[in-house]
Amino acid sequence: MTERPIAVVAIKWGTAFPAEYVNVLYRGVRRNLTRPFTFYCLTDHAEGLDDGVVARPIPDTGVEGIFKRPGCWPKVGVFAPDVFPGHNHALFLDLDLVIRGSLDPFVDRLTAKGGLHIIQEWNPAMWSLVPHRFRPDRGAQSSVFGWEIAKYHHLFHQFTANPQRYYDLYYNDQEYIGGEVADKIYWPVEWTASFKRECVRYYPFNMVFKSIPEPKNATIVVFHGRPRPSDLIADGHYRWGAKRKFGFGPVPWVKRYWFDRT
Repeated sequence: MTERPIAVVAIKWGTAFPAEYVNVLYRGVRRNLTRPFTFYCLTDHAEGLDDGVVARPIPDTGVEGIFKRPGCWPKVGVFAPDVFPGHNHALFLDLDLVIRGSLDPFVDRLTAKGGLHIIQEWNPAMWSLVPHRFRPDRGAQSSVFGWEIAKYHHLFHQFTANPQRYYDLYYNDQEYIGGEVADKIYWPVEWTASFKRECVRYYPFNMVFKSIPEPKNATIVVFHGRPRPSDLIADGHYRWGAKRKFGFGPVPWVKRYWFDRT
């Protein structure tokens, strides 16, 4: 039987992220995934995307003009029917991440087990010395998730039938997905890393140890909040990050990823 390509999915909503973020992600996937795939970008602005990117409109979740946080909900649209025809499985990737190795294990695990696989939300830094199995489960983190497409259309249908109900229950689409999928499966913890939690030191230690270590094991480094990858690629001496966790100048391994055109 011929292996069906997996749908690799990104969302570019509004103007927060330029097209280059999509193109960098597409090239990162192309370099690191040997399984057959089609790369989709759900977007309301398709200008400037690479030729290998299939642009599709973001399915309407019914939140535009209603909620105070409309930008927090577009991911629900990936569960709409008929968005990814010809595919059995999909892998969603946020735009602001760095791919450091093969994505094949993500796809293999998803297609072998089925269901919905997602990152387990990282714990605050104070838990870093505690073995992972003893840390609190803070729910799902949706920067990287894969799912069996036909099994989860209900996440779109039930939300669009009564968006106000789920808006009142959950802060954003990430919490909605994690809260409504009781049988979700977490990716192995070592497969992903949080840049701001695992790579950036607190003040004043960041003033002494200024280099930003590349994670030893993580295939994907997630940038959630500040900074974004594009904040770390310019030459020169400048400060980036948050008030207590920040760094200076370019980060070489992020810069190499960003400018790799292969």
